[in-house]
Amino acid sequence: MRRDGTLDIVLGSLVAGVGAYIYQFLGGRSLGEEAFAPIAALLTAHFLAFVIILLPIEQFVIRRITLGYRGWVVPMRAVALAFSTGAVAAVVVWSTADSYFDGDASFVWFVIATVTFHFFFVVGRGYLAGHRRFRSYGYVSGAASILRLVIAVIVVIIGPTVTGFAWAQVLGPLVIFFWRPWRKQDQDTGGSRGELTSEDAENVTERGLLTGLVLSSAASQALLLAGPLAAGALGATAAQFSITYATLLLARAPLTLGYNLIARVLPPFTEMAARGERRELRSWARGMGFAGASLAVLGAALGGLLGPPMVAIAFGDGFRPSTTVAAFAAAGVVLASSGLFIGQILVARGRAVRLAVAWFVAVVGAVAVLVFPIDDPVLHVVIAFFFGEALALVSLVLGALIRDPEEDEISHGYAVAKRSLDIAVALVAILLLAPVLAVAAIAVKIDSKGPAFFRQLRTGRDGQDFWMVKMRTMVIDQKEEVFNKHLDRLRYSDDDDEYTIRIDDDPRITRVGGFLRRWSLDELPNFWNVLKGSMSLVGPRPLVPEEADLIGLDNPRFQVKPGVTGYAQVHGRDSISVAERTALDEQYVEMVSMKGDVKILFETFGAVLRTKGEDSKV
Repeated sequence: MRRDGTLDIVLGSLVAGVGAYIYQFLGGRSLGEEAFAPIAALLTAHFLAFVIILLPIEQFVIRRITLGYRGWVVPMRAVALAFSTGAVAAVVVWSTADSYFDGDASFVWFVIATVTFHFFFVVGRGYLAGHRRFRSYGYVSGAASILRLVIAVIVVIIGPTVTGFAWAQVLGPLVIFFWRPWRKQDQDTGGSRGELTSEDAENVTERGLLTGLVLSSAASQALLLAGPLAAGALGATAAQFSITYATLLLARAPLTLGYNLIARVLPPFTEMAARGERRELRSWARGMGFAGASLAVLGAALGGLLGPPMVAIAFGDGFRPSTTVAAFAAAGVVLASSGLFIGQILVARGRAVRLAVAWFVAVVGAVAVLVFPIDDPVLHVVIAFFFGEALALVSLVLGALIRDPEEDEISHGYAVAKRSLDIAVALVAILLLAPVLAVAAIAVKIDSKGPAFFRQLRTGRDGQDFWMVKMRTMVIDQKEEVFNKHLDRLRYSDDDDEYTIRIDDDPRITRVGGFLRRWSLDELPNFWNVLKGSMSLVGPRPLVPEEADLIGLDNPRFQVKPGVTGYAQVHGRDSISVAERTALDEQYVEMVSMKGDVKILFETFGAVLRTKGEDSKV
C-alpha cells in the first residue's frame, strides 16, 4: 500500500479532512457566530459545487486518462458546466449580499475564484490519478488543506477578518500547480498490467457519462444534505433542527476520505472494464455490497455508543442526539460510503443511466419514508436517510450485476461466488483490523530496526510468482544459511515425514516476531493480496519459489490460488511435515467447493487457538 500510493491517499485525505474541520472551528471561534456567517455561506456553496459538479469532472478526467487519452482531456461541456456553476453561485451571493454578506458584493469574486481554482484543482488531481501518481494525489489533497489552514492561522495572528478567511479558502487549491500534473510523463504510466490498447478503450462508452455523474451526485447529496430541511418541514423545533444538522454533519465526516479514495479505485476498475473483465467487476460489486451491509451493522452499534458524546463534545451538550438517531445516522453513512465505491464500477463501465437511476430510486424511497407517521422529526429524518442509502446500495449492486449487451462471457458460479466472498471478507477484515495492524507495526519498529511490512516473492496459481505482503518478524540482516540448511534437509531426507515445515528455534525471529507468528498476526496483510486477486481467502498457503521447486509446479496445489488459510492449516498448521501438507493441499483441490471454503474459514479460528503457528521462510 505504501509502494503504490494507497497509504498516501489515505493519509492525505485524513489531513485534508482534519484540516477542514480545524479551519472551520478556528474561523468560528475567532470571528464569532455572526461574523462567520459569510464564510459558512461560502463553504456551503463551495461544498455543493465541489461534490455535485467538480468531483464528477475529476472522475471523468481520471477515466479518460486511464483509457489512454492524451493532452487536454477535459471536454468543453465540462468547462462550461464548471464556470456556469461559478456564475450561478456568484448570482446567489450577489442577491443575498444584504442578508449574509453585510452588503459586501466583493464576495461575488471570492465565490467565482473559489470555483475556478478548484476546477483546476480537481482536473489536476484527475491527471495525477489517471497516470497512477497516487502518492502525488495524496500529497496534493493534504497540502491544499494545510496551506488553507496556515493562511487562516496567519490571519488570526494578524487580526481575524472575514476576507482573510475567504482568501485562505480561495488560495488553498493553488498547490496543485507545484505538482505539475499536466507535464508530459517521462515514461509510460499505464495500468498495473500495461497500457490499454485502442481496442480495449473501445470496449467502454462515455455517452452521457458526465451528465449521469452530475445527476447521481446531486441525488446522493440530496440524501445527505436535505436532512435538516426535511426535519424543519416535519415541524422540528429550532433545537431539533440543530440536532439534525450537527448529527448528520459529524456522521458524514468519513465520506471526505471516500471522495478521495475514488481516485484509487476508479483506474483499476476502468482497466478491468476496458479489458472485458466484467465477471471480476461483478464479483467486486457483490463483495463490496456484502461488506457494506455487514459494516453498517457495526456502524450502527458504534454510532449508537459513541455518536451522542462525540456530537456533544464537538457542538455542545444541547446538540446531543438520542442513541437511536446516532445509530441510524452512522449506519446510513456506512451504506453511503459503500454505494460511493460500488458506483465507480458503473462509472468505469460507462453506465451513466444505471448510476443516475440507482440514486434517484434512493431519493424517492427516502421521500416515501417521510410520509409515514413518526412523531419525532429527527428520528423520522435519519430513518428516511438510512432507508434511502440502503435502497441506493441495493440498486447500485443490481445495476453492476446487469450484463452489458456486448458481453459474451459466461459466469461460472463457484469462481464468481469465491471471488465475491474474498473481496467482501478482505474489505471488512482490513477495516476492522487496521488498529491491530497499527499497534503491531509500532511494536515491530520498536523491537528491531527495519520496516514493519515487507514483500516477498511467492509462487501462486499456475506457477506464477507474485509479491506477498507480510509483517516483518525477522531481523533485517538475517543470514540465509538457516533457510538453506532447512531446504537441504527437506531435499535430501529419505523420510518425507521426518521434518516439519517449521524451523524450530529459528535464530532470525525477533521477540515481537515470535508473538506475531504464534497468533498468525504477521499474515494479516495477506488480505491486501486477496483484494488484488493474487491470493484467495482459502487455498494452499503460497510457497517461496525454492519450496515450490521441491514439490514440483505440476502438483495439483498450483491449479488454484494460494490462500490466507487452507485445508492443511486447519489440520496442523506448520507442525505437519511437507509430505502431509502437500497431501492435504491435493485433497483440497479435489473436493473444492463453496461450502468447504466457508467451513475452513470457521475452523481456522480454532486452529489458531489450538496450534502454535510459524512459517518456514518468513
